[in-house]
Amino acid sequence: MITSRWSEAFEAPEHQSYLWPGGQPAALLLHGFPGTPAETRALGQVLHAAGWTVQGLLLPGFGAELDRLGEYHYGDWVRATVQTVRSLQAQHRPVLLAGFSMGAAVATVAAANAQPDGLALLAPFSGAIGPIGAIMPVLRRLIPTVKPFRLFKPDFSDPEVRKGMATFLPGVDLADPAVQRSLLDITIPLSVLDELRLVGQASRPAAGLVHAPTVIIQGVDDKVVLPKFSRQLVYA
Repeated sequence: MITSRWSEAFEAPEHQSYLWPGGQPAALLLHGFPGTPAETRALGQVLHAAGWTVQGLLLPGFGAELDRLGEYHYGDWVRATVQTVRSLQAQHRPVLLAGFSMGAAVATVAAANAQPDGLALLAPFSGAIGPIGAIMPVLRRLIPTVKPFRLFKPDFSDPEVRKGMATFLPGVDLADPAVQRSLLDITIPLSVLDELRLVGQASRPAAGLVHAPTVIIQGVDDKVVLPKFSRQLVYA
């Protein structure tokens, strides 16, 4: 059962950071929001099987710390990424930095500083959260907390929604009405969504400062990260 404390859902080993030693090339993989390295393990396994050293990073405030996520800012996620890239660069070449959704935004900002040898952006979030984004700086002061699943109203009967949720909550029975109610009651600080918006926005100018060869992978039917926003990054 999921409770109103997010951290209890992320204590399993698959949600922790991982480092799989391999060959000289290395890849650092970043999860999305509100995910964990569980999201990146499948890709990591493919790269590791091909001879790469692979590291999956749990960004500060996520996973078992998710109840404290409101204490962090997006700069904390970027700094952790830059430090990890540079640590890999000290022993490996080439170093690939890859991120999914929010992780792609963090990866882009970090890449502008750490300059990895390659950058892969998977459905990169770029700060577009609809009309509410314009007033988010004010809202975060007026409304301390929000229930994100009530806000975004996911259709738990949609197979694609279940598939996506299963990536960061493996083993959770989304067909169980009690689980659905528990998810709807999960509460986070509104400031967290604003930090998500801010890192997405920061990725746009940062994209123009990245010198590494970059690939963007975007689903044409993605309803969360729209293809038109990913195209904009190409011309940043």
